[in-house]
Parts: sequence; structure tokens; C-alpha cells
Amino acid sequence: MKKFLIYLSSFTLLSTYFILSVFILPPEFLMTEQLVPEPVFEAVLSETDIELGDSFRLDIASENTGDYADIHIVSVGFPNLTEINDVVKIATYDFSLSPSYISTGEEIGSNYSGGITTTFAEYPSIEAMSRPLKPNVDTHFDIVVTPEKPGMFNVYVKSIGIPHTSEFSHYPYSGTLDHQNEHVMVYSVTVNP
Repeated sequence: MKKFLIYLSSFTLLSTYFILSVFILPPEFLMTEQLVPEPVFEAVLSETDIELGDSFRLDIASENTGDYADIHIVSVGFPNLTEINDVVKIATYDFSLSPSYISTGEEIGSNYSGGITTTFAEYPSIEAMSRPLKPNVDTHFDIVVTPEKPGMFNVYVKSIGIPHTSEFSHYPYSGTLDHQNEHVMVYSVTVNP
């Protein structure tokens, strides 16, 4: 009789655990609030019209105005270049991780998927990254660019907060799409011969 009661007690406990873990608790976990980081940035060009051989500076101030972000990224792309070489130099940088250089042809994430969907880089870029980033902490990433050819020189800038849980987890929210099918702000400088 004791064995029967032990088996019955064990069966009841396991059944209760199974019912709680499969049918009752998952909706409770699904109801927990998702964190929504909201990255923003402001970028300022030192010049919009230069002579070939001269340089311009792009100063970027970024912050997370939303919830805590596991990762905060500011990406600066150079659609007029095939290689960064000595054309782009980092002037100041106060993100918590070293900058990442993305080369043309490198496999990169796309569609804000965090690497689940990928594509290949059509041009080089530099990614500034902090891990983690609390709300309302300013970060700075400033570059100096010396274009090698006359014409319009464009720089693409965007910021992404991870976890990417809403349309507010990236900035800008609309506009030009880059090679990753993600929105960017375009900063243009005329390079005169």
C-alpha cells in the first residue's frame, strides 16, 4: 500500500508539473513586457563642399532613449568606396567595444534580423558598438574622410538597438534603404576637382 501511495503521489506531482509547464505558465511568460531599445543619433558634417585632397569630418552623437539595450550599434557606410584604406580615419570613439570594419563582399546581416537573414556587403562600413547600453547614455563616433575622387561623396549612417523588438529599435525609421535593406540617413559632400 505504501508503494502505491508513493507512486500515486509521484504521478500526481509530475502530472501537476506537466499541466503547469505546458498549459498554464507559457501564457504567463508570453505576457511579460518586451524591452524596446530606441537608438537615435545626430550627425553633423563639417563641410558640404570641399576641394579634392581636402577632408571633411562627420561627428555622430548617439544614445538609447528607450529601454536597456543588450547591444547598441552605429553603422557608417561608404557607398562610394570599395575599400576604406586611408580615405577614412576614426577621430574619436567612446563606445565600449572596438570598431568593426566590414569589407566589400563580406557576409552581413540584413532586414534587422540580427544575422538570421544575410546578404553580402556591396561597400565597406565601420560599426561602432556598445554592449550593453543603458538608456540616456551618450556615445560619440567621429570620422575624418579624405575622398580620392571628385563628385558627390555619400556617407550612410544608421543605428540599431538589440533586441530589435519594434520599428523603434532602429533609426532612422524610414527613408533610403542600404545594401542590408535597412534605413539610413544620407550625408553628402560635393568634392570639387
